[in-house]
Amino acid sequence: WPGSLVLSRHALIKYQLLFRHLFHCKHVERQLSACWLSLQDAKRLGSLGGALAASHTLRQRMLHFLHNMEHYMMLEVLEPNWHVLMLRLRGAQSVDELISLHASFLDRSLKECMLRDAPLLKLLAKLLTICVIYADQTRSLSAAITAAVGEAPPLRAGAPHEERAAVRRETCRRVEQLISDRRYARNVETFGQKFDDELLALLAELRKQAHREWNLAHLLARLDFNHFWRQKQATAPAAAPSAVGE
Repeated sequence: WPGSLVLSRHALIKYQLLFRHLFHCKHVERQLSACWLSLQDAKRLGSLGGALAASHTLRQRMLHFLHNMEHYMMLEVLEPNWHVLMLRLRGAQSVDELISLHASFLDRSLKECMLRDAPLLKLLAKLLTICVIYADQTRSLSAAITAAVGEAPPLRAGAPHEERAAVRRETCRRVEQLISDRRYARNVETFGQKFDDELLALLAELRKQAHREWNLAHLLARLDFNHFWRQKQATAPAAAPSAVGE
């Protein structure tokens, strides 16, 4: 006391909701970034570029989504709302007014971060779940690739080019067989389709609400800055809703 009057238990729960959501998005982003690092052993095997190209493309789509979500929440919601709160607090005449302004800041931030909109929050949860599952499978595959590369027979000093090429071909064959056995390409295609479907659903919901929530219009413009997703939605057949995250 008197800090507990402003930072009440109810207010702290709202802060926890905000920062838990931000930290979860950042955690998923770090997992996706770690996927790129974990697959660097495969780059030494040049012939695997085609097998992993779809995975790299999907990861970049996921990172683009997360980067823009984080930018929106931190720089277009929380920071402006905090500055508005600081300006209004200068004119506060009582503790009750201070508590009211602080509660208004938290409620507005929760609303603009889409934590009080059930349809948007459900779509966000599905997208993050897809990203996490994809990252887990990719890390598992990269660990297996690293083990397969490490099991390659060591080359003696001054080994001729033919011997080096033979070892390289055998290692590539084993890794390609590993990728095939795990059906990684098919899994990436499935994850990509589910991610695209859920992102299109999120953009459609944002577009529906953007006329009454200007901040959502900003997020929509960032996620679909070149109208790629709008064109994709216009040309793609209606997809069945995904069960991921449900």
